[in-house]
Amino acid sequence: MDDQEQLTDNARAPAQKRRISFRRRLAYIAFVYLIFVLILVAVEVFTRLKMPHVSSLDLFVVTSQQKAQVADNEHVGIFEGDPLLLWRLKPNLDNVYWDYTVVSTNSDHLRVVNPSQSVQGKRAGTIRILCLGDSVTFGYRVPPVWPDKLNDYDREWLPYPRLLEKQLSTANPGRKVEVITMAVPGYTSHQGLAWLSRDIDWLQPDLLIVSFGWNDTSFSDVPDREAIKTNRMAVAVRWLIDHSQAFAHATHWLRNRELKNQPAGTGVRQPPVARVSQEEYLQNMIAIEELTRMHGAQVIVIGAPYRDTSPSAPEGPSMLRYRQALSAAMSQAGVPYLEILELTEAAYPANEGWFGERIHPNHMGHRLMTSELLKLIAAKRLLPELMIPEFVP
Repeated sequence: MDDQEQLTDNARAPAQKRRISFRRRLAYIAFVYLIFVLILVAVEVFTRLKMPHVSSLDLFVVTSQQKAQVADNEHVGIFEGDPLLLWRLKPNLDNVYWDYTVVSTNSDHLRVVNPSQSVQGKRAGTIRILCLGDSVTFGYRVPPVWPDKLNDYDREWLPYPRLLEKQLSTANPGRKVEVITMAVPGYTSHQGLAWLSRDIDWLQPDLLIVSFGWNDTSFSDVPDREAIKTNRMAVAVRWLIDHSQAFAHATHWLRNRELKNQPAGTGVRQPPVARVSQEEYLQNMIAIEELTRMHGAQVIVIGAPYRDTSPSAPEGPSMLRYRQALSAAMSQAGVPYLEILELTEAAYPANEGWFGERIHPNHMGHRLMTSELLKLIAAKRLLPELMIPEFVP
């Protein structure tokens, strides 16, 4: 080795000694991330201990129409924030009074008779029916309950999902029949599609009964496609708000700052729009049907009940148009469709006895829905494994 090579090797030696091994670099990176995580944890703990709780429901529900339905002082008691759907029923409610309705829920955020009735993976031999919908399917004021007489109501006055389960179980004593009330007040077909897409894989229904309408037609500041974005980024951000009080406080502060910094009179108030347009409504209902068929289940689509088209109800004409368009679309697709004359404006005023008010059928209306559903299930042989009973409303 000559002198020049010796000098080159000597120059390389310090650089080689200074080179950091992969394990050490990995340890340094892990240490930095650990410090970062510890800071985040400290901020979260401080926020939870020292600052008032910020409800994710208040941050998720922002339009005036949504607030009127689920975020006022009377309604907020049974709802909580949901990263995908904005709101859902609180879990494990036990005979809680809400708007002339007694509500019990299970750990899956579903309305049930007994809070211990959690939904498990479907067992072999079980027939499972999902009833997907809004406050009609939920059973708003069925039965009606007064706040000073919380135990004074008829236990036989049941929403149609409960009546279906009772009738089918009685007629088939050797079979396990489950009817799941997959319904929340205020939901539109936009939320119903997102919910079903998320949960249908593990629910594994044999039959889906779906009904949406009034909330889709109701007017709002912005349509649901903007107010309830269901892409991954939007859901991830709402998940952080729902699980982190520090993130929730930061979001709340940023929103208030934006409102304060907005110059007075610069905001242009947009005219109200339907939460879900007629075209989107049909697309959502068709997508719900196609998704269910892809999972090997049968489908029944119910035309949304509505009592009359009073001039005082701006959604009345839209309800008729949406239902007529839905009927035509389902007929063209060959999907079993149920429209009960007595529960539509065509039968007004003779149909008043089937309704609690303009939007929601009363317990007799739900008995009528049960009777007509059982007739349709039998006629179309949608559940050939079961004996389908006759039921007189």
